Amino acid sequence: MTMKKMTTLARDLLRYTFSALLLLMQALVLNAQQPAGPTCSATSQNHKLLLSKSQRQIFDRAQKMLDTRIASARSHRTSASDPVYTIPVVVHIIESYGYPLLTDDQVHEGIAELNKAFRNQLPESDGVDTQIQFKLAVRSPQCTPSTGINRIYPNNPAYTSYGVTSPGGPGLPYDQVYPMSYWNNLDYYNIWVVNYMDQGAAFASFPTGAYSPYDGMMITASYFTTKILAHEAGHGLFLGHTFARGIGEGDLDNIECPPNDNCSSQGDNICDTEPVNQSSNYLCYGASNPPNSCNGNAPYGNVLKNYMGYNNFSCQTQFTNDQRTRMRSALETLRSGLINSKGLDPDVIAQSIPKGTATTLNATGCNGLIQWYDAPANGNQLGSGSSYTTPVLEESRTFYASCLRADCPSDVRVPAVVNVGPGLPVTLVRFEAELLEQSQVMLHWATSFESGHDHFDVESAPDAQTFRTVGQVWEPFRIASGLSEYQFANVPELPSNLVYYRLKQVDTDASYTYSRMVSVRMPEIQKVIISPNPAENSITIGGVSESWEVEMLNAAGTVVQRARNQHYIDPKRLPAGLYVVRVTTKSGYTISKKIIKK
Repeated sequence: MTMKKMTTLARDLLRYTFSALLLLMQALVLNAQQPAGPTCSATSQNHKLLLSKSQRQIFDRAQKMLDTRIASARSHRTSASDPVYTIPVVVHIIESYGYPLLTDDQVHEGIAELNKAFRNQLPESDGVDTQIQFKLAVRSPQCTPSTGINRIYPNNPAYTSYGVTSPGGPGLPYDQVYPMSYWNNLDYYNIWVVNYMDQGAAFASFPTGAYSPYDGMMITASYFTTKILAHEAGHGLFLGHTFARGIGEGDLDNIECPPNDNCSSQGDNICDTEPVNQSSNYLCYGASNPPNSCNGNAPYGNVLKNYMGYNNFSCQTQFTNDQRTRMRSALETLRSGLINSKGLDPDVIAQSIPKGTATTLNATGCNGLIQWYDAPANGNQLGSGSSYTTPVLEESRTFYASCLRADCPSDVRVPAVVNVGPGLPVTLVRFEAELLEQSQVMLHWATSFESGHDHFDVESAPDAQTFRTVGQVWEPFRIASGLSEYQFANVPELPSNLVYYRLKQVDTDASYTYSRMVSVRMPEIQKVIISPNPAENSITIGGVSESWEVEMLNAAGTVVQRARNQHYIDPKRLPAGLYVVRVTTKSGYTISKKIIKK
């Protein structure tokens, strides 16, 4: 063997040894179960950009557009009528070794896990369904078929040995990664996968609504199939860290707390995540939580479960309803091109109907003309437009939709399956909640078909997890236009900023299924305290400072004592037993508590 070949062999051996050690180190980080999860440099990256006046103006304009959208949107954004948005993704893998950084199967696995996090479908999920999902692009910017996976081979020794590093570092500079492979950010969401970064595990750009060749996410390969993908996608839809000083203002440290005068414009701009600093990243939600110094020393709440924190992956289980609203508003306002991108085919939801009926199919995700056919190729054209009403069907049948658009003509026909059969479950077409006066919540829902249906149990929870039955509904209050319409009124018993509801649809054979959750934001409440329990000589009413009324009810629901604007009521003359003390504030908010009278 010549000296030259030996030198080349030694260099390659050193390179692969270093690469193997690097992967081993990353694997050890993943498996070490550290108290805090991997770091994300999205905040610092965006903060650096905002130091320039021009970038600050772009960011402030985007933030103003988003605030306007959220303010003008419905306060309740969890309606069953909200569309599911599908975001086209292209994954650019910057290869460096003699083997792939990620296999195609690993890419698909990562996107599947990302979707489960956003759709609240992981086994441990206990948040809300954002009704946002991601899909690898099926067409390139040139309209040619695509897998949504691009592999780039830079043949760059600095990148192979050191990955991506900051200016002056030994590796490939960050700004040289993007030009290697980029698809228009107005039509696609770009994800660059690299072997190593000196800035952290990953970062993502906040949306601006404008064209940018640097817009997207950069992530190290070893983290692609973890929950950090959901964390960064949250940044891509304008979510900050739970411990943000302010969106675009950097992050808090372990001691500093965010201002909390206006939760929608301070800290992480989210009202249903409590204010926290970085010390929260070393805790998991549990039965015994330490006091939160940023929230009046109250125990930590669900914020410890949030995907936008740094907690260990096993702790992360949810996005909140306000995060859902912000992400959907950002998508509709600043990334609207992704909703009708040429990178995806139209989306048509399969239908299930009873024999001898018709249904209407709806196609979404087409910025052009939808045409309907009765065959996957050739066949008859049945109609045009975003919807198509089938004839009366006696058996299952498949129809097909295609999208004709000026920027990307396509002859791909998407199947629209209509399953026909007896004994189908209840079809829930609408489920909504609205807040009325006196803290009363009115639930509305409608069904288009019922078979073997017995009744609905209405369940409620203050935390999207601990549901309990608050009522039953047996009959619709109205049947019109083929819909059975139901309603149910409820006054939440426990004070909470958000109250969650779901329906338990029970069949005649006692089998049951659950609906999706909806939630309603309650008015700002006072921390009313009713104590002690059990009580003997006196019951104290605390936490109220304006006009209020106190009622004490016996087990039969009869008011046995009433007082107004009194901090103490006297139960001594009442017989021992179970009572309910109900306090109604000036604003109409009511809190009830069961009290045992000795």
